[in-house]
Amino acid sequence: MDAGSDRVNRLRGSVAAWALGMVLSVVGGCHKPEPPPAAYMGPTLASFDVAEARLPADPTGFVLLAEGPSVGRFPDALAVARLEPPQGLLTPEDLGEGPRDNWWVRTIRWEEAMNWNRLCNTIPSIREVIVLDRFTTVSPDAQPDEIAASARRLEAGMCLVYGPSLAEGQSAGLWGVITDTASNERLAFIRAQAGPYDFRPPPSDRPREDLRHLDVNYLAERKFQQEVRKCLLAMIANDSPPATTQPSPWRTDTPAAMQPVIVVPERTGRW
Repeated sequence: MDAGSDRVNRLRGSVAAWALGMVLSVVGGCHKPEPPPAAYMGPTLASFDVAEARLPADPTGFVLLAEGPSVGRFPDALAVARLEPPQGLLTPEDLGEGPRDNWWVRTIRWEEAMNWNRLCNTIPSIREVIVLDRFTTVSPDAQPDEIAASARRLEAGMCLVYGPSLAEGQSAGLWGVITDTASNERLAFIRAQAGPYDFRPPPSDRPREDLRHLDVNYLAERKFQQEVRKCLLAMIANDSPPATTQPSPWRTDTPAAMQPVIVVPERTGRW
């Protein structure tokens, strides 16, 4: 092969390599990252649906509604029920019941339920957290008081019912109420809101496809759970244990002359 042919072959190789590089750069330039999940834009749960209560001053916080301290409320179990909105013409997942106009108890996904189950692992006064689903209640579209009654049958003294709330643009929010399942007394109101201001860099070991750090719905759920935990700790601090001893019947304000006299005969002889 002469020198001219060798130069031509090298030129052709360079052109081919340049063309391949251009194609790869164009393909790489056309790839766009996945957009973050959009904020929930569906129906929201009005506060009077779960509690006739004053709202916390901030978009994230809680308010204790019970007047005065409690006695013997803890240790106790907490039942949790999330409400999902009416489906209109859409078919609810899993069951195929058809359109409905009422809010229903949602069957929470396993990974979400686990976050609730371990929320109070380090709080001895909370025996357990029971996650309810649409099969737990007599009717899936039960009202909050009926949901609380179902929680009582599961031996949970408190029941949290919550759902989506109004939120600022590009944000997601949740609010709910904790109810005493025996008296139906509203004990606390909790709310939480998350938006782009809550975005943080993802952990280094998280897959690129995992966008939870940019999902305002996921972040609102986590913030809401933390507010529930703070609320429970405040309720525990406001509770005192029941009396473990009873007053002696021999120590009364009755005058001595009015005290009954018990005469025990003297034991004589042998049994």
